[in-house]
Amino acid sequence: MSDGVMLGMPALPPPVLSERRKTRQLMVGNVGVGSEFPVSVQSMTTTLTADVNATLQQIAELTAAGCDIVRVACPSQDDADALAAIAKKSQIPVIADIHFQPKYVFAAIEAG
Repeated sequence: MSDGVMLGMPALPPPVLSERRKTRQLMVGNVGVGSEFPVSVQSMTTTLTADVNATLQQIAELTAAGCDIVRVACPSQDDADALAAIAKKSQIPVIADIHFQPKYVFAAIEAG
């Protein structure tokens, strides 16, 4: 780079191409989504949700990495039953990703 040649990297970030559109505002736990809230970082665990300790460990790691909201898979009744313990101990809001069984929605609602 002694001759001042850029190697494919822009000197400045690209300009914003469009304004952020206005959307409805809602709260996911204590995290604001939409409207004027900043974009939230979301992720999903890769553990078996029924393994409460492993899931909480992964949520703690995601939180430390800057995650604001986390999703957990609920493909079985055991996973749905674990939601209450996970939601109670998680530092960030937990969203249940329900798979094919609408009855698990009720476990998610009861878990908070």
